[in-house]
Formats: sequence, structure tokens, C-alpha cells
Amino acid sequence: MAEKPFWANFKNYLRKNIPNYLTAGNLMLGMLALLYVLEGRHQTAISLLFIAMLLDGLDGKLAVHLKAGSPLGKQLDSLADLVSFGVLPAIILYAVSLNQFSFAGLFVTLLFPVAGAYRLARFNLRGERETIFHGLPITIAGGALASLGMHESINAAWPAALLTLLLALLMVSRIHYPAFKGRQQEANILSFLLFYGAVIAFTVFIFSWREFILYMLFLYIAAGPLFSVYRLCGRLWRKQRRFVELRWVNRGQ
Repeated sequence: MAEKPFWANFKNYLRKNIPNYLTAGNLMLGMLALLYVLEGRHQTAISLLFIAMLLDGLDGKLAVHLKAGSPLGKQLDSLADLVSFGVLPAIILYAVSLNQFSFAGLFVTLLFPVAGAYRLARFNLRGERETIFHGLPITIAGGALASLGMHESINAAWPAALLTLLLALLMVSRIHYPAFKGRQQEANILSFLLFYGAVIAFTVFIFSWREFILYMLFLYIAAGPLFSVYRLCGRLWRKQRRFVELRWVNRGQ
């Protein structure tokens, strides 16, 4: 018996909107975590932010696999990211550390989500190459900032404020960061296994060894500037080599 049009339309509706549901879950987790911060339950809020990071990664990957990407989903994702990875981590770190710096701490707290909003707006307007991000992604920056709240040795004094400023500057910079995603038509089984294997590992770390997340995030953050220095050195070396070759050619004439 032929499938009823209603069920066919319903299944198509679900397929196209599953990524949006995950994005909405990301936003709701960010809002819930903000409420926990108000109650002083900072560690719970940090855990919810890490789970929101998982949803943020899954919604984009599912949109590729299900061919369900849309302008609406892109805008919704940016709005959710601004709350969960811009406002929330800044509020967490202000509650556990930056509030002791009075006006300076408040300024740094406000600066972080503003930089994140600029980064998201630039991403939506100009688009990105599919293997490169220009500037540190707000998801990574927000996760790294929130994870500082787990380490008293870091968030006790000025290092927290300086790292917050650094992350804000990296978000609005033009430094290249790997996107770890190929073109949509290249979503093969290997990329599928690598991505979801990383998701499983990240989930395990959330519940068993959350401190390791800090190391992973800052390793990615450091990769951008280090790669930029490597590219700059390579460019200078190629210019120097061309200059030397040109001198020998002119000398031969």
C-alpha cells in the first residue's frame, strides 16, 4: 500500500528540522545554565555548556548528512551560539573570578560576548571556506573560557582577565583555524567515524575527566597562531629565495 502523503510530508519535515531541534536544545541548555549560575551552581552550569557544545557540533554535521541546511538554521545557530558560548561563559567567569576586579572585570566580561557577536555576524555575512575559519570560533572560545572556572589556580587573579581578553581578540582576528569539515559532497564514512568518535570521546571527558577538555581546547586555540607563524616564515623564506635567484640571474646578464 502506498505511503500516505501526510506521513511522507511529516517525515520530510522531521528530516529538515532535526538540526534546528538540536540548535534549540543548545539554546535551552545555555539559558538553563544561566539560571544555575544565578543559583551559584557554577560546576553544573559548566557541564551544561559542554553538553551544548556537543549539540552545536551535531546540528551542523547532521545538516550536512541529511542535506537539511538552510538560511534559517544558520541564523538560529548563531543566535544560540551567542547565548551559550558568548554570554554564558562570560557570566560564569565573572561569577567565579572577574567580579573581584570591579569595573575592569565588568569591562572584560562585556567585551567577550561583543567580540563573539562580531565574529558570528562576520561569519554569516561573508561566509567561510569549508576547511578554514577566519578567527577563533565562538564555540571553542566559550568552552575554553568556561573551563577556566574549573581551575582555581587560573581563575584566582589576573590570568583569567588576560585570557578572556586574548580569546576575545582571537575571535575578531583573521587568524586561520581548521574547520575539520570537508565539502558537503565529501561526507564519507571516514569523516563520519572520526567526527562521531570525537563526540563520544568528548562525552566521556565531560563525565569522567573534565579537566582534559581545557587542554584539548587550548591546544586547538594555540594551533591557529602557531600555524600563522609557520605560514609567515614560509612566505618570507620563499621571498628571500626568489630575491637570491633574481640576483644571480641579473649577475649572469
